[in-house]
Amino acid sequence: MKNAFWQTNHLAAQEQENTALIMIDNILLENTPIEEKVSYSQLNHLVTQAKQKIRTQLTIYSSKKQLLMIVAQYSINSIVYYLAALQLKQVVWWVDKDLSTEKQQHLCSYYQVNLLINNGHIIRIGYFEHTIHPDLALLMTTSGSTGSPTLVRLSYENLRSNCHSICHALTLQSNDSVITTLPFHYSFGLSILNTHLNQGATIVLNADGVLTREFWQKIKRYNIRCLYGVPYVFDMLLRLGFARLSLHSLRFLAVAGGKLNHKKVTRVNDWCLAEQKQFFLMYGQTEATARIAILDPNQVKNKPYSIGKAILGGKLWINKKQGSQQGELCYLGNNVMMGTANNTDMLSLPASHNILRTGDLAVCDNEGDFQIVARLKRFIKIVGKRINLDDVEIFFNDNHLSAACCGEDDLIVCYILNASLKDKTPKQLKTILCRYLQIHSSYAQIVVLDTFPYLSSGKINYSFLLQREKNELG
Repeated sequence: MKNAFWQTNHLAAQEQENTALIMIDNILLENTPIEEKVSYSQLNHLVTQAKQKIRTQLTIYSSKKQLLMIVAQYSINSIVYYLAALQLKQVVWWVDKDLSTEKQQHLCSYYQVNLLINNGHIIRIGYFEHTIHPDLALLMTTSGSTGSPTLVRLSYENLRSNCHSICHALTLQSNDSVITTLPFHYSFGLSILNTHLNQGATIVLNADGVLTREFWQKIKRYNIRCLYGVPYVFDMLLRLGFARLSLHSLRFLAVAGGKLNHKKVTRVNDWCLAEQKQFFLMYGQTEATARIAILDPNQVKNKPYSIGKAILGGKLWINKKQGSQQGELCYLGNNVMMGTANNTDMLSLPASHNILRTGDLAVCDNEGDFQIVARLKRFIKIVGKRINLDDVEIFFNDNHLSAACCGEDDLIVCYILNASLKDKTPKQLKTILCRYLQIHSSYAQIVVLDTFPYLSSGKINYSFLLQREKNELG
């Protein structure tokens, strides 16, 4: 079996004093930002120290496998303790650093978390003796920042196999420096960390947005070669204008986490072709660890709609209905999750399957490349975060509001019955919704209706509501 990215002793032996992590504090010291660099040898030493600190906390109370929640900070300590926990065969659960204290406490209580680790600080918060499956390595949420207790259970083999498949597809090398643009509690963001560690590359830890001067100073200063983003990031890049950005050092750009409009794909790819760079269109789901398919950059010009073929070791096919060219996209691979969890008892379950029904409708062309044409499941992605529309409706219902929610990527539209409004205004509801989802107000709309449209089955006609809003927007 190939070495895994968390085996820092192997990385240290191979990469030695090559730089693994760079963290920059924007606080100036004599007009120069404070910079901290960690080599692969130093990283292994730090992980060894962190293992001892975690082990001390664990063995005091129990010898059984325990659940560790790590707050997803863009910090060296966060990565060190993540790798240490994996080496110790404990279960890691990354959570959003911007999650409210109330939501964090609720999740900790719901899953009986044993240790909370925030930027290297370990807090013992629970003494529950879990029964956890030995293969379980990582828990990830699929619901953006809503604090849903439904988690994806990922194994060590899921992490290892998906990491190697992505490294192969992107031909990642030790000189492929990268800057963080996505948080570690998000499967795409975490896979970027995992893959670049695996190849002995340099990772610049960055919390600045793509619209900030500090972000572009880091791109230029560290000669960043790999730049990843969700569609929102590429919207910003296009708005800024590629010609005026410090992108000369790049080898490739890559997008995942939602569908980038084909016209925007073409604009990005045209620039890449002119500058002799590659543009990777990628498709994935948290349930498959991170990524499922990647389009050959040489095909992007001709197929800006496509997600390409399955990654190495995976298989894609379409579950068609008779007489139809489209059907649900299905995937088979070692990166498919062990299953989901809704409570602590489910942490003990073995892997239930290695076939993933993606919930996306797709077609396949004559060359074997796939294209997503629609979604079956009721979720959308906003700035790469998956939002379950049914969860949002439940949230409103819990607050005594009758709601029907629909939308598309980067836009959620919530229809509220006028009779249930009482003393709340649409503007107030929009503020409440955006705070709950932790999104910018530009990605949400509140529409007040006197009645919902219904199908003959008695179900809400979501297609009508979505089309109504599209017509309103022109």
